[in-house]
Amino acid sequence: MTRNAKVISFINMKGGVGKTTLCREIALYLSERYTRGEESIKILLIDIDPQANLTQSLLEKFEKKTTYYKENEEVDFKCSVDNIFKQDAVGMSKKHVILELTENLDLIPGELETIFLQRQQNPSTPNKLMDYIIDNELRREYDYIFLDCPPTYSVYTEMSFYTSDYYFVPAVPDAYSVLGVDLLERVVKDIVYSQRNTVFKNSQPKNLGVMWTRVHLGHKPKQADFMSGLDVADIVIDNRIYIFENVFQESHKLSTSTFDKSIVDRSDKSLDEMMINICDEFIQRIEVMENESAVEED
Repeated sequence: MTRNAKVISFINMKGGVGKTTLCREIALYLSERYTRGEESIKILLIDIDPQANLTQSLLEKFEKKTTYYKENEEVDFKCSVDNIFKQDAVGMSKKHVILELTENLDLIPGELETIFLQRQQNPSTPNKLMDYIIDNELRREYDYIFLDCPPTYSVYTEMSFYTSDYYFVPAVPDAYSVLGVDLLERVVKDIVYSQRNTVFKNSQPKNLGVMWTRVHLGHKPKQADFMSGLDVADIVIDNRIYIFENVFQESHKLSTSTFDKSIVDRSDKSLDEMMINICDEFIQRIEVMENESAVEED
């Protein structure tokens, strides 16, 4: 089956918003519980956050090691996104970069200690992830490619927007997180409209929407004020941002669980229902935006 992946960055300019958790949980649910027609949904996760929390949690969950095997002989080799940026990366196979977690879920592990030096030496670094996806025709292998991004304006941010069709914004309903959304929109405009190359000539990454995370109105009633307040309204109206109807509720079970535990591992009907609703709206939102883009092109 030939697929046509949509590349989506999970990003906010404010940290601590549950971005990595939401990226992981949506990927796990879509790859394990959803189908497209008779086919399962296949997802590639790319960890470009230097903290590599997504990588750590998934390696623990699936008991994987970033080791490369060749001709039945175990060879110590770190499979990571960092290999894309090495000078000799031209000969790198997918096995040097992509780690299979399940039949429907793959990971490009994060480990970017050297990227800042690479950036100083080679201004083309932000293009390399985009080029790798194109050169290896990865869109044809997956339905979705998710990028877990850091909450900073850096080479990582440029890299994600060079590559993405959409960006998805998890945000906690508080003043700082709302400011992060506003800052992100300014960052996007700066990256897209200040570039002198042709990366964004035919298309620009579009905001898929904001999803409220760590919501607990029972314990934090003031969150409701931020979710419907004037500051949010102004940002939404000015930037034409969609606000997801479903929210990622704060869960004591998730916050206190071990690093490798995900919602799919639990028998919790309320968490399951939450994730099903989130994934349904997530897919529907992509379809709506794809249809809008098709109309614009006509």
